[in-house]
Amino acid sequence: MTSFPAFGQDDEGPYKGKYIGKFNTYDHQVSGDVFAVDEYTLLVSKFTYSGDGTDTFFWAGSVNRPGPQGFIVPDEHGVTNVLERYVNKEFTLKLPDNKKIIDIKWFAVYDIWSQNTFGDIYILDEFEPPKVQTVPKLEGKSNNVNSEAIEIIDAKTLRIPKFEYDGLGKKVHFWVGVGPQPGSKGHVVPDEYGYVDPLRKYTGQTIILELPGDLTIFNIGWFSIYDLETNTNFGSIFIPEGLNVPPSLVKVIVIQLRRSLTDAQIKFSISF
Repeated sequence: MTSFPAFGQDDEGPYKGKYIGKFNTYDHQVSGDVFAVDEYTLLVSKFTYSGDGTDTFFWAGSVNRPGPQGFIVPDEHGVTNVLERYVNKEFTLKLPDNKKIIDIKWFAVYDIWSQNTFGDIYILDEFEPPKVQTVPKLEGKSNNVNSEAIEIIDAKTLRIPKFEYDGLGKKVHFWVGVGPQPGSKGHVVPDEYGYVDPLRKYTGQTIILELPGDLTIFNIGWFSIYDLETNTNFGSIFIPEGLNVPPSLVKVIVIQLRRSLTDAQIKFSISF
């Protein structure tokens, strides 16, 4: 097995989405980086805020600059409480009422009572948030390999509609790697159930696959139905570089859930 270089990823860690910018800091120690996860969702990374504002919220709007004309963006728990202190936190925020990132011109930490902006970022008119991307169908070479156009759901997830394979290969796996064409150096991708056994017969099922470990769509060049015993490519597609897809945020979501549970336990304990 070989390790691959990471294309399109942040130098400081895993891909977090399309970078919007760094907070402009005006007051109350507001700082952090903001990414677009998809059309509706922001990821705020390394976020700090002193918590000293009187009536302070995450705030967004479509006018030229932050001010009273805007709307509250619920916090990472989905509520619209006054913001508390944050120190180097990472979390996602979903815009309310099905609003899209392209519908807003700025995102801010804003105090409604004093009408002061503690920090903000601006979103360019031409900004395109990540979304599901479609690539060509599998180019079958043998063993009846076929599919419809493949969807890249996020940086780690592929959806393959109407996948077909006759099941007659010897040691056949879903297989990914880099290079000009599929070859013996690569990684096994578990099947739709998470197993790495040789592939069974498929007769038009739609399957969803997750790239293993630290692999993402940015550090593979191709996806193949590959027989490791005969070193034969039964069918494959090439993955374009720099796809504007959502990140895989399992770790971030788990951390948010843990924090929510911890906060709830603390409040429950205090109530007694």
